[in-house]
Amino acid sequence: MTGQDLNVVGAAALALVRDRGQPRSGALQDEMDVIADGAVAIRDGLIVAAGPTGEVLAEWGDPAITRLDATGRTVLPGLVECHSHPIFGGERHQEYAERLGGASLAEVAARGGGIWSSVVASRAASDHDLSTRLDTAYRRIVAGGVTTLEVKSGYGLTVEEELRELRLLEDSRQVTPLELVITFLGAHVVPRDIGAGDGGPAAGEDYTNLIADKMLPAVTGQGIAQFHDVTVEEGLFTPAQAQRLIRLGRDMGLPPRVHADAWKPSQGWATATGERAVSAEHLTYTPDGEIRDVGSTQTVAVLLPVAELIYMTDRRANARLFIDNDVPVAIATDYCSSIHATSLLQTTGLAAPWFRLTPAEVVVGATLNAAYSLGLQDRCGSLDTGKRGNLIVLDCPHPNEMFLAPGAPLLTEVVIGGRQIRG
Repeated sequence: MTGQDLNVVGAAALALVRDRGQPRSGALQDEMDVIADGAVAIRDGLIVAAGPTGEVLAEWGDPAITRLDATGRTVLPGLVECHSHPIFGGERHQEYAERLGGASLAEVAARGGGIWSSVVASRAASDHDLSTRLDTAYRRIVAGGVTTLEVKSGYGLTVEEELRELRLLEDSRQVTPLELVITFLGAHVVPRDIGAGDGGPAAGEDYTNLIADKMLPAVTGQGIAQFHDVTVEEGLFTPAQAQRLIRLGRDMGLPPRVHADAWKPSQGWATATGERAVSAEHLTYTPDGEIRDVGSTQTVAVLLPVAELIYMTDRRANARLFIDNDVPVAIATDYCSSIHATSLLQTTGLAAPWFRLTPAEVVVGATLNAAYSLGLQDRCGSLDTGKRGNLIVLDCPHPNEMFLAPGAPLLTEVVIGGRQIRG
């Protein structure tokens, strides 16, 4: 989609979230760089000016350019969703009903539920069915304020099925204005039809070998995946297995991401940072001592409050300790087969009280830090000149206001590359 020209003017609050050359952590994460009576000028899809309305229009106020009047409203950088699994088949709502009724995760899994049920359903689904679901998800995700979206495979878990999911994700670029970032997640869980089918240590090693020997070469040969995500969880992939896959993927040109510590402490954070992963995601059960031992790092901690809510975890990721230890924190939805949270805007409203973060810390987490976690900091995540003209407009006079109105329909405009997508 080509970029367009647009002037957004008169914003009561323009949150620039200026990019200072690295992801934000510590005290810097608590700053949105808000300007009163702000404006953004976009030409050919790129931001050419952002600042006080009078100054922007003095240079860029061509009356022939389409003008979006944001008087009384808030303008934010377009939200960046950096953790989603949108390609899957089947339904898992009954599992959640069972969990709410008192069933344990183990009981649900024993009845054939869990991620494996989505793998079976995804393998059986046609290309058309998977693509149709993607199209629906994308429209809902845009309606939640997202302009850039990371999308993972991971419900195929065979060479052929993972390649199919990646191909369908690549094809889906044609049906959405979203900028997609495609991640290969072969090491999601250990499939039940590998080895002896018992999901034990031998099966985990067999599947690790399959990923290393066949899946990764096929994926890199296909040339679609932009990142390689690896799980570090007790009972799935050990730190040693994950290190092997991370290093192999990096040698093949795929930067690593890591699923870590979602269910129990598994040395996932230490493994991710030790391997210089771009991000580590979930981190619900990362021990406080491990966070302190790792200390400052450029690996982005991607936290998922809706996942913790839906999974009813007895602990929340220690977002405050991450930030205080100079770790950049991002916020994402974890849209997947068991969590149908498509609105990152609503997720930010939950993240603030859930993790006891300030509005600014959450906004930075859903914009600039998320962009850094995708390697797209030069294209999105802030309203700096030279970046894509991606922004959203909210019907409130200041970004703080949106955190007082959970679920309220505040989003009035979504702009991607200068094009008004919604509104």
